Amino acid sequence: MRLVPVSVAVFVTLVSAWHHPVNAQSRDLSRVRILAVAPFGDENPLSRPLAEAGAARLSALLRGGRFQIIDAGRTAEQLRLQGAKATDLTSPSRTVALGAALGADAVLTGRVVEIFQEFTRERDSGFTVEGRAVVDLRILEVGTRLILWQEEMACSVSAVAAVAMECLVRRVAARVTTLGAGDPSR
Repeated sequence: MRLVPVSVAVFVTLVSAWHHPVNAQSRDLSRVRILAVAPFGDENPLSRPLAEAGAARLSALLRGGRFQIIDAGRTAEQLRLQGAKATDLTSPSRTVALGAALGADAVLTGRVVEIFQEFTRERDSGFTVEGRAVVDLRILEVGTRLILWQEEMACSVSAVAAVAMECLVRRVAARVTTLGAGDPSR
């Protein structure tokens, strides 16, 4: 009889930790001076241009902060020279090789989990639009191969998917800026 409450408590604890990986994965970014922003990996060819535009916009948003930014365009070119794609950056070895070739201290990668937009016809009000973007992000330190930060971030809006991606990359830029500032609450 006592096993049920214990099992439920363990399950709730595991689910809570799973939904907040940044608490377990966030580390000191003080050694990172040069941050390369990689194109977001997206297996879907229809949403890939939006994913690539999101990474480019993130590069622009991070400029002028604590980090020297190697933008997503330059990072994509280096990936091409290495015969790799953004979807290959799930491998730490590929990510480290990319960062080393660029002279970066760390590489920010993103893997698209979902990008969608939905138009729904409403009887009274015409149409409604919902856009959503979800990206699994991480910063990997080149010299140590440590994951300095990892988090899945999302944004849903009453607009097209491009607006959801803009919302998402603004949130990511704010989060990375906070991490770079040495926020003790991370």
